[in-house]
Amino acid sequence: MEDVPPMQEVMLEFRAGKMSLEGTRVVPDTRKGLVRIGRDQIVFPDEAVFEKVSQSSDRVYILKFSSDNRKFFFWLQEANSERDSQICDSVNYFINRPLDILGEEEPEASVPMEMPGMTEDTADDDTSSRFVYYLL
Repeated sequence: MEDVPPMQEVMLEFRAGKMSLEGTRVVPDTRKGLVRIGRDQIVFPDEAVFEKVSQSSDRVYILKFSSDNRKFFFWLQEANSERDSQICDSVNYFINRPLDILGEEEPEASVPMEMPGMTEDTADDDTSSRFVYYLL
């Protein structure tokens, strides 16, 4: 297993494998993976969306950027698939909120799920959280 580099602050972490687009199909990389949302990659608010791929009956999700054509596919590897929707909501919560408001109280409907390694931040910049993928 590879060492996962530490991140200054991890707001959300979950197990997911990468997938690659081959023609019109996505093919999984069967290795174990880890997605962390923290401070290592820049994603601006409302620049990206993380959502379930409706054409798949499996646990396939896509990270799409609105500023260009970048698309990243993942298959969730968490043991409990009942939390997939909650993970998706939490990813969107963190990648689309400026860091300076993460410490402020949000309405209950938009509060992310509690997961190990998740912290709040009140940084003074206009960028949102960061999305980083590691192979385990």
